[in-house]
Amino acid sequence: MMGTPGKYGRRRWVVLGIGILFLLCAKDLGLTPSGLIPPDATRWDRAGSFFSAAFNPAFDYEDPNVPDDADPIWIKGIKGVFLTLKFALGAMSLAVPAALVMGFFGSSSWWPEPRGRLLNGVLRTIYVSCRFLMSLLRSIHELIWALLILSAFGVSPLAGMVALALPFSGTLGKVFSELIDEETREAATALKAIGHRPVQTFLVGTLPGALPNLITYSFYRFECALRSSAVLGFVGIETIGLYIELSHEEFYYREVWTYFYLLLALIVVVDLWGAGIRKRLNADSGGCRV
Repeated sequence: MMGTPGKYGRRRWVVLGIGILFLLCAKDLGLTPSGLIPPDATRWDRAGSFFSAAFNPAFDYEDPNVPDDADPIWIKGIKGVFLTLKFALGAMSLAVPAALVMGFFGSSSWWPEPRGRLLNGVLRTIYVSCRFLMSLLRSIHELIWALLILSAFGVSPLAGMVALALPFSGTLGKVFSELIDEETREAATALKAIGHRPVQTFLVGTLPGALPNLITYSFYRFECALRSSAVLGFVGIETIGLYIELSHEEFYYREVWTYFYLLLALIVVVDLWGAGIRKRLNADSGGCRV
């Protein structure tokens, strides 16, 4: 009890420091009351038009110049949703295998025992190199990867999928390696004791226990990939994000909300699907940590 006042006193200083840091950053960025208020009423009117359109989404194009034989807006939106889904699936099909490889080499659970100085140095070099690669991949946002790759190779579906796969593989690999290292090693130790090789021990004694958590986290990242896939539309890739951007540029806010709601429906369906998978994995494995 004697140490409680000091503990709470330190917390107050930490909170005060965070508050002061926030105010300094806000001032440096121009987030003052005068900077937050638009200089004219036009911006307020535009904001009101945008958010009021959420209650009246478009069931037909607002652009009068759309050809008569064009697909209805909801069919166009559904096609955009499926394109978004395809990009996310394609990116994950590239990211997950790469993450499994990096997760294996970025973990130490498969290292043989005993090991000499030379082997230990080689394994640690591989370990550090792989961890650095995963950090590099995930440190750059997928939108920046997209800009870099598209500027180098042009706008193409493959370039868009690779732009998503690079940072996702780094994030997945990091989490995979940690889940593998956190797995209990009783089974692996028993297999080593009867003469199994390190890789065999890993595949039989460690990986099956970590697999439910790997699947669970992979599905969560797939949900993230759907949102990132939509964002690719803002750099020219044909996903539903492209339709949102084009409608927003012309101030067709009701169309924007139509596409928003279709994207939301996709996210909800995938989230429900993922919840069912997680529930089944929890029932089969006695509970996942992720």
